Amino acid sequence: MSAFALPARRQAAVSGLGTLWWQVIWRGRGAGGTPTFHVHSRAVFSSSAQLQQYQPPGSFPHVHRSTLAKLTPQQVTNVLRANDTSFVMDFDSPVHRFDSNQLASNSPIEDRRAAGRCLYSGDMLFGVFDGHGGCACSQAISERLLDYIAVSLMDYKQLCEYKKSMETSAGRAEAVRRFNFANDYATEESARRYTEGLYKFAREVLAAYDDEAEAEDCLRHAFERVDEDLSSEAQTKLPNGQINFEALQAAYAGSTSVVAHVRGADLYVANVGDSRAVLGVQREDGTWEPRPLSSDHNALNPSEILRIRGEHPRSESTYVVKGGRLLGYLQPLRAFGDVKFKWKKELQMEVLNTAYNKNLIPVNYYTPPYLTAMPEIIHHRLTSSDKFLILASDGLWEPMNKRQAVRHVGEHLTGNHRGTLRINGMKTLGDMNDILKKRRANRSSEVMDQNVATHLIRHALGDTDDGIDHSKLATMLTLPDEIVRLYRDDITITVIFFNSEHIASLE
Repeated sequence: MSAFALPARRQAAVSGLGTLWWQVIWRGRGAGGTPTFHVHSRAVFSSSAQLQQYQPPGSFPHVHRSTLAKLTPQQVTNVLRANDTSFVMDFDSPVHRFDSNQLASNSPIEDRRAAGRCLYSGDMLFGVFDGHGGCACSQAISERLLDYIAVSLMDYKQLCEYKKSMETSAGRAEAVRRFNFANDYATEESARRYTEGLYKFAREVLAAYDDEAEAEDCLRHAFERVDEDLSSEAQTKLPNGQINFEALQAAYAGSTSVVAHVRGADLYVANVGDSRAVLGVQREDGTWEPRPLSSDHNALNPSEILRIRGEHPRSESTYVVKGGRLLGYLQPLRAFGDVKFKWKKELQMEVLNTAYNKNLIPVNYYTPPYLTAMPEIIHHRLTSSDKFLILASDGLWEPMNKRQAVRHVGEHLTGNHRGTLRINGMKTLGDMNDILKKRRANRSSEVMDQNVATHLIRHALGDTDDGIDHSKLATMLTLPDEIVRLYRDDITITVIFFNSEHIASLE
């Protein structure tokens, strides 16, 4: 079987939907020469049985809407709103409120999200985590990263107070007061392990405290330390001498992450992978400008290619990034977990090969680590023109670009839903009249979601030139499990709305 995956674009037609494009990865030929497609656009390609595969019967699937379940508009709305939530800050803060939502494509969903307020500083933290190879890593990161960031950002007095709380608290001493989402969960065993790791980290930060450390340094330290803890815990056996498979799964799977830290008018975005942060700026004339605050860490980013090639011998330059993937396997070029791209061969043979009873070492694996969880950090000083920040996994950015996303949120915020009229080719006045009538009819029947994250998902999956097409949207929500990944990924969105008056007082 081929040792690497070759990305290719395939055209998939769904009856009644028009033409949809999706990335399908040709991996090679399985037993009997059957083509094997991996339908996760960012999956790790290996022989591991954990990875989801779809084997079409000789051709790319063509799905007729008549074979799918029919959803009424209200049922569509119920599906879209199942995981949405909104929080309004009842304290003085540069953040007024935030909306969040998730829509699964994988089963179970591999995305996670987190939000909280730092108890010792009052800073706000928001994160979106896009897992691959399962949800174990994104789940672990969503439970841990905000706490590590909060501890890393504490001043000396706050660290001393937190250490005292650690020593006297019967349970886990909180560093972050979290906003709870309906589908949050945690296991007792992992919570104990995570608390031990956090306490050890806090003691080390206090012992080596540097009052000249910048916020960017603290964020970087927290990201890298969480990843180091995932790695070390996967190597630590249980008291009975057995492998801790829960810890190993979190380190073997992977996750991208985009986190926003808000302290007064200072906004920091720390990004690992290809989730994105986009700031919505309102111009003086009322129009909206998207301002990216993150870069994608993948093969489409030339600086990432140069970085990785520069970290390894020139003899590896032809295959360190191959077919648009790290070593031909992994699409994001920075990620948490994914220890098969970080550990030395000897350690992989000792832990991974023993645990999974197979050789999982990638081909052309000579000078690890090839992957890092070091974030790229962008600092932005907020002004009263900065109205909101969109954090989202790539499931949103595949069907929708940043300009469309900011326009939809901005129009939702102001109540001005003008939309964009797109006319293809020459039209007569009669044609234009019909187009405008149809557009007005569709616009007037659109559902107004109070939660703007839900509003974005509705538009991402159902938008047409004439507005939301209910038929298209219903079809996208009822695609069979076997092919749904060909058309959409997990989508997780958090939109943070800033308190303009509070920020203006800080300018």
